[in-house]
Amino acid sequence: MAGRPKSSFSDEQVQEMSEHALAGCQNNTISTLMDIPKSTLIRHFGKLLTKKRAERKSNLRCIQTLLAASNPAMAIFLGKNELEQVDKQEIRTEAVDSKPKSEQQLEAAKAGARAFNEAMSKTNIIPIKEAKNG
Repeated sequence: MAGRPKSSFSDEQVQEMSEHALAGCQNNTISTLMDIPKSTLIRHFGKLLTKKRAERKSNLRCIQTLLAASNPAMAIFLGKNELEQVDKQEIRTEAVDSKPKSEQQLEAAKAGARAFNEAMSKTNIIPIKEAKNG
């Protein structure tokens, strides 16, 4: 019974791909270095490469923990550049025309403001004053 054809890649090639992924190389780089079409690389070795990159992140977290005491700058660098860690979150808001257009929308906006103020009264945040009709 004929099964699926055996991969034409040698164990050495698979090992080399694994090492590249563990070193942090992306698919484009690995496909260029190995002279393999990117689509073939992903189709045949996508799971393996993803696993090796996850292993790299795990290793980096361990290294980061060890370096934190003696070299905090290196720990910060690794965290930001390899582990997608950030110092602060940037939250952007855009102005929206929030004026109600009808009486029904005005009542809905007031109800929303009351609910918001009620929720905020349970925190240390000062609530927004409800707009007066007129």
